[in-house]
Amino acid sequence: NDGLAGTLIPEMFNLDQLRFFILEQGNTTGTIPSEYGLFERLLIFDMDFNDLSGQIPEEMFNLDLLQQLDLNDNNLDGTISPNIGNLKTLTFLQVDHNFLSGTIPEELGELQALRIAFFNDNDLTGSMPASVCANRNNTNPPGFLGTLVTDCNPPNNPEVECSCCSSCNVIE
Repeated sequence: NDGLAGTLIPEMFNLDQLRFFILEQGNTTGTIPSEYGLFERLLIFDMDFNDLSGQIPEEMFNLDLLQQLDLNDNNLDGTISPNIGNLKTLTFLQVDHNFLSGTIPEELGELQALRIAFFNDNDLTGSMPASVCANRNNTNPPGFLGTLVTDCNPPNNPEVECSCCSSCNVIE
């Protein structure tokens, strides 16, 4: 717990050399300002276990160097943008325990560097894209999606059909 509370301010985007943005397990509220997509050198954006709401700003999917996007355990809603496919260096994606809806975009399969992805405990539906499963089954470098978790095993009615997930319905 970082002990900080309050909302995120857009003016922080002036920190153009920022590499790590970590405010986890705090009392941060409000939305993620779209200006945070201007952190061109950002490697890690970690705001898990806060009280963030709203959608993940489209601008966040333009962070060319981003390796870790950790937004689990918030109150984020909306869909996962197809522009997630722009995050070519992303290795870790954790958006579980939110209120995200819609389907997991096919473009997620373009993330050859992705090693870990958690989508469980949202309102997602549909099927895990075949391109994502192909990465999960790829044991040759550059990619092996070793951990892939979603809500794929509720009794008789999976929210997300996933034949390649490493785990279904994780409860923590």
